[in-house]
Amino acid sequence: MNIFITGQPGCGKSSLISSLIKELKNKNIAGIVTPEIRKGKQRYGFKIIDIKTNQEEILASVDIKSQFKVSKYYVNIRGINKIIDRFLEGFDKADFIFIDEIGAMELISKEFKEALEKILNSDKTIVATLHRNLVDKYKNKGKLFYLTRENFNEIKREILIAIKDGL
Repeated sequence: MNIFITGQPGCGKSSLISSLIKELKNKNIAGIVTPEIRKGKQRYGFKIIDIKTNQEEILASVDIKSQFKVSKYYVNIRGINKIIDRFLEGFDKADFIFIDEIGAMELISKEFKEALEKILNSDKTIVATLHRNLVDKYKNKGKLFYLTRENFNEIKREILIAIKDGL
């Protein structure tokens, strides 16, 4: 079962993923998250973290140089690939996979794209945040939830019900 969460920037997609992970903490979970890196109030990049091992790399930053750039951020392909390799080591044993997020930066990596294809076609329960520009590409591959600040609790409840019904 594939569940996608999308919405406008700042609506709580990453917070919802974190909350769902906490709700399912006693289950066998794998995946990746991509939290912001901030200096004071300024965002200057993103990490990419393997949920199972907590291994992390820089996903993208204004401080690194790379031939790949999305907005003002240079994308660290080697870092993405290291974390994807680590994630894939535990993928087969996991019951639930969380991906935060499927976005332009992540999709620059061929390894990320291949891993994404593998997990979306697996029998695992996948919960992923989806950049709003990619909705049309993925909406037919699973159930899509549009998140707003106002419907956060309702969407969380609906996703938990969908996960339980899928078991």
